[in-house]
Amino acid sequence: MKIAVLYGGWNPEREISIKSGKNISKILSKLGYEVSEIDVKKDLRYLTKELYKINPDFVFNTLHGFGGEDGVLQGLLEIFGKPYSNSGVLSSAICFDKAVCKSIVKHKGVRVIEGTEIKDTDISDINTTDSLKFDYPFVIKPASNGSSVGVFIISTKTDLDNLKKQPWSFGEKVMIEKYIKGREFTILVLNGKAIGAVEITYKNQFYDFESKYETGGSSHIGDYKLSKSVISEMFKMSELVFTACECRGIARVDFRYDDEKIYFLEINTQPGMTDVSLVPDIAKFNGITMENLLQEIIKCSLPDS
Repeated sequence: MKIAVLYGGWNPEREISIKSGKNISKILSKLGYEVSEIDVKKDLRYLTKELYKINPDFVFNTLHGFGGEDGVLQGLLEIFGKPYSNSGVLSSAICFDKAVCKSIVKHKGVRVIEGTEIKDTDISDINTTDSLKFDYPFVIKPASNGSSVGVFIISTKTDLDNLKKQPWSFGEKVMIEKYIKGREFTILVLNGKAIGAVEITYKNQFYDFESKYETGGSSHIGDYKLSKSVISEMFKMSELVFTACECRGIARVDFRYDDEKIYFLEINTQPGMTDVSLVPDIAKFNGITMENLLQEIIKCSLPDS
């Protein structure tokens, strides 16, 4: 089987995507696949020329963020007509827009965090008496972005005033949510089934870009202490989110736990696959090699799988 591995992109997650793609390419080559790499840039003529030149049997998409995770690249691959990894156009678009995803899964019975949506032009009007139903602290974040880019925890009026002074460059739709103090967990879902979780601890105030990708920025705990009932609820909720959003292949579903309730944060349909990423660690903690995981992704992404 000839496989084209796509990585790169044209957003702040480009370097992470390259690391994910190089890692996957190396593993697939060791497994005996004929692998070609394409560094994707915002150049349609170049990308289509490379795809038709390689003429792969399968496309492994490892782009993160807008352009590669939001249904845009998936739409191009649908026109190309070859099977590709993970979720399709509609699912990718739904999951990348956190506000839309939250609305859908809430309707299906998943517990979400209290919040509201505004336009970026309304950030200057935010206050905790008229705009919100909750007080400090709260979170302001873009509805469509990845790797915690543009996420701000607002603990005081000073924080809010400082944010209002900054130009907002993270998209038109903005989400404001109550801050849930507690523990953070993420679940790996493969083809609709939750196969494992890790607890995430981090050195910064929250699981930001630095914590995610710098060595020592965070820890992935596979032997976390949690009651069986809470684990079961979290796994069921992750599977429900995956199914409700019509995902395919793998996805990573994030939660907060405040020692009483589990709250859905978001779902990532193109999770990182670098040496320090969560998915490889969850797989390892559950006795699944990266070789087996990649082969399962290919298998369940093929037609009639």
